[in-house]
Amino acid sequence: MFKPGQGGRPKGVKNKVTREQKIQIEHVLTMLDDVIEDYIMKLKPEKVVELWLNLQEYVRPKKQRVSFDMGDVKDNTMKFTFEVVPSGKRIEDQPSDA
Repeated sequence: MFKPGQGGRPKGVKNKVTREQKIQIEHVLTMLDDVIEDYIMKLKPEKVVELWLNLQEYVRPKKQRVSFDMGDVKDNTMKFTFEVVPSGKRIEDQPSDA
């Protein structure tokens, strides 16, 4: 058995199989670079949108879904009030109409 700090691969070095697979994948991707744009241009619009949506997650952060629970609402009615506040002003600084 090895003692700590003796033998084995140095920290951070990938094993031989991983390195070889990465080289092979890079070769295939290089070959596809030349033809992929032609294939995309031939796709149906629905498939282009699907591809675009699938690729988004690799370059843009996902939006978090938000839900709002109103609790027990009587008569299925809700009242919302929106107030327009000038830019740079806080609501607390505005005169109250109530």
